[in-house]
Amino acid sequence: MRLILVRHGQTYNNASNTIDTAVPGAVLTEEGWTQANDVVGKLMAFAPEAVWASNLTRTQQTATPLSTRLSLDINVHEGFREIEAGSLEGGTSEDAYREYSQIIVGWIQGDMDVPMVGTDVTGTAVLQRFDDAVRAAEAQGAATAVVFAHAGIISFWVGMRGGVTTDKEDFVPLSNTGIVALSGSLDEGYRLESWMHLTYELPEDEPMRELAEEIAEEL
Repeated sequence: MRLILVRHGQTYNNASNTIDTAVPGAVLTEEGWTQANDVVGKLMAFAPEAVWASNLTRTQQTATPLSTRLSLDINVHEGFREIEAGSLEGGTSEDAYREYSQIIVGWIQGDMDVPMVGTDVTGTAVLQRFDDAVRAAEAQGAATAVVFAHAGIISFWVGMRGGVTTDKEDFVPLSNTGIVALSGSLDEGYRLESWMHLTYELPEDEPMRELAEEIAEEL
């Protein structure tokens, strides 16, 4: 399957630099709706056959223009939701963002059973729930599925499942409505094809740990 992961459009909490991971979460700003409409043309180039979103309001809103264009329902799966921030929820300081991102970096580096602050949520659990959501998308049978999700969870999952390496100096933060393209399956493995404007060669064998760590540090 071709798997196209898209970060949601700008929200009011994005604009105020507030950590927002709880359900239902913030809604899109006017700029966020503009981004959601503008990204449709780029996504249509992938010839999508299915549209998925997390159970947070912002991803479903961002998915609406594409689903309308395709006359397809939005499939909602909670496995695509953002990584829960626990006691860091609502934080606006650099320290709060740093603590949140450092735990995700630790997961990528192998400390998968360390819980997010104030929760029992581990990297193992987050990876499993996103895998479950991807498997549900695969079972639908679409050749290409577009999934509207979140910067943290996309970064983490691609870092664990993307199947390529890259240099840290090539890192580009995933912007609102930034697009990540992969192909493959959970059973056979996924390969990262592109991250924003960056493209990746398929023969590499190691997970893209360094890029994922850099992404997490920028959340």
